[in-house]
Amino acid sequence: SFSAIGNIEGQWAAAGNPLTSLSEQMLVSCDTKDGGCGGGLMDNAFEWIVKENSGKVYTEKSYPYVSGGGEEPPCQRDGHEVGAVITGHVDIPQDEAAIA
Repeated sequence: SFSAIGNIEGQWAAAGNPLTSLSEQMLVSCDTKDGGCGGGLMDNAFEWIVKENSGKVYTEKSYPYVSGGGEEPPCQRDGHEVGAVITGHVDIPQDEAAIA
């Protein structure tokens, strides 16, 4: 959740939006494609946000991180402030020739 949310925060700001702290807890508790506190894949997280949450990423302030001790509270999808909206993602190749 931290790598996916950190990526979205950076891309959201790079696109000219305010730098916004977004919710890792949203993914830990709600993303059914990954393993909560057990980890997961960024691609799965992005796909869950787009397909299952209409592209909405909640703010950290409205859905704060509480799973530091390994607990995974149930998903709460209502009543949160939307801090960013994504429509998809692109995987950048690891090969420098492919990037160029």
